[in-house]
Amino acid sequence: MRPSESSDRARGSSAEAVAETFDRWVREGMAAGMERRHRRLAERMLDRVSISSDGCLLDVGCGNGWLARLIAGRVPEAAVVGIDVSMEMVHQARLDCADLVNVMFAPGAAEEIPWAEEYFTHVISIESAYYWRDPAKAAREIFRVAKPGGTFHILINYYEENGFSAGWDAETGLALHRLNAADWVDLFAAAGFDDVSSDQIPDDSPISPGKTPEAMAHRQGLQDVGALYVTGRKSKAKRRADLQAQVDPGLFRILR
Repeated sequence: MRPSESSDRARGSSAEAVAETFDRWVREGMAAGMERRHRRLAERMLDRVSISSDGCLLDVGCGNGWLARLIAGRVPEAAVVGIDVSMEMVHQARLDCADLVNVMFAPGAAEEIPWAEEYFTHVISIESAYYWRDPAKAAREIFRVAKPGGTFHILINYYEENGFSAGWDAETGLALHRLNAADWVDLFAAAGFDDVSSDQIPDDSPISPGKTPEAMAHRQGLQDVGALYVTGRKSKAKRRADLQAQVDPGLFRILR
């Protein structure tokens, strides 16, 4: 499937449907499991990302804020903004990160990021991109809010090359985007990013005990194939001449 196709298969669920699903997961206590399932992969990805003390990061699809907390622990001087279509997730993230002065959260979708142009040094999204209603539009929005010289980093388990992840759409009851690695690369390159590339990062985290042999084999296969990692850079030459990147260090106190 090419990302430019306009078809039922090329369109995901509405933001409302995704928000309702994640709201329910918060109420059912499932939000906490996200960090347990994805933390090790996030750590392995972040090992490849250079974040300076003056970095300003956007977490698209932040969930309950577990990734923002992880980044804040690694680079406590950097600023982290998380957005999510689920207001329940945003509320939970604000509660869980209330003691972190360099972290904030706001409701927002990848297709309409509620932030100024050329603001973030890094845009990161883990296990969120296949939920986006319109990945091509989301890629353009990520390009818009990235600083010249800034980078994006997408990590997902649900993609064509990983057959073990098939069926997640049926489990969630949502229409998800099951693109392949080349599709994701093409999509972000078309949005304007340079040096877009993909890789697969195996998951070496321990598997929870108590699974059936079949479930254990399935989980092991999923982890061995690994998550798809897509990254790229916004060229400094592509900076809009009419925009001046201004970062107000007091912004977080104002918006919190």
